[in-house]
Amino acid sequence: MSNLEPHELPHWEEVQLNLVSARDYFANQLYSQLAHVPATMMCRRFFLRDSNDIAALQHVNSTEYRTNLRKRFSIHSLSGIDQKQKQYSKGHYFELDLYVKVRDGPVHLDSIFNRVVDLNDSESIVCLSNEDGQATTSAAECLSDIRLERGECFHFEITESPSCILEKMYQLDRAYALRNRIHKTNVVIKAMGVFVNGNKEIFKRNSVNILARWREDKEVMLIGKSGVPIFLIYTPCRNVFTSLDQVQTSLSHLEGKVEERLGKVEERFGKVEERLGKVEERFGKAQESNNSRFDEVQKTLWGFIAISMAFYVSSISGFKLTGQHGV
Repeated sequence: MSNLEPHELPHWEEVQLNLVSARDYFANQLYSQLAHVPATMMCRRFFLRDSNDIAALQHVNSTEYRTNLRKRFSIHSLSGIDQKQKQYSKGHYFELDLYVKVRDGPVHLDSIFNRVVDLNDSESIVCLSNEDGQATTSAAECLSDIRLERGECFHFEITESPSCILEKMYQLDRAYALRNRIHKTNVVIKAMGVFVNGNKEIFKRNSVNILARWREDKEVMLIGKSGVPIFLIYTPCRNVFTSLDQVQTSLSHLEGKVEERLGKVEERFGKVEERLGKVEERFGKAQESNNSRFDEVQKTLWGFIAISMAFYVSSISGFKLTGQHGV
């Protein structure tokens, strides 16, 4: 392809998502986890073919624009954006990590990313802007709210280092400036963001700092004015060791749940025994009371029988009880 003249270069390389590979392990892992998604990597590389492509970058490539971004989002643990304007020429290309067009829709973004990120971990997902363009931290809800129809796109960049988030956001900005050059027709971009690996604590600190600045200064970036939901997503790099750790953690968690349930069963069994004891106690008292009443009834009955027999015997003609004398 390097032997072609700039005007002969394709604007982009279109690749099936399940066939994409990368140089680094983390990106390859993400691609493999997204291989099930019915989508096409619409733009793996974008080539600058003519002056119109270069002109589309003029605003975001200017020294003034770059300096303003660096000033507004400068954070100690984040790599800054180079302030110097780049000199692009025809034939130059940009690599886009995950510029994807959905083949079959509708599909929700959370169902696409459910193998990539823990959707229940609120610390792993930060939503800078939702579909209304407002800053928010209710990221899981934002993901589930985004519905992509057939032919619609999402664009995410990938970095192994939390210190490179701002650089990747600038790459999103640059690609958004080229959107009308990338697409032959008007295509809707439903979401943008950055997948991040590395130290999670640094990710949390950096993403919170960016979110705080984003609320005030988002409009200094082209993507901040776009109204497109933007996410920062922490994704752990999973290998055989982390997988074993996760299995062990899951087993420990399961063991804890089993012990907790056994404890509850024992507690309930204890309550049942306690209730049975009370029932036995009540039954014993009832039986004792019944026995006492039976004895009283029995005594009364025998007394009644004795008196009745006495009257009966005395009524027999010519029969006299001992000690009884005639008058």
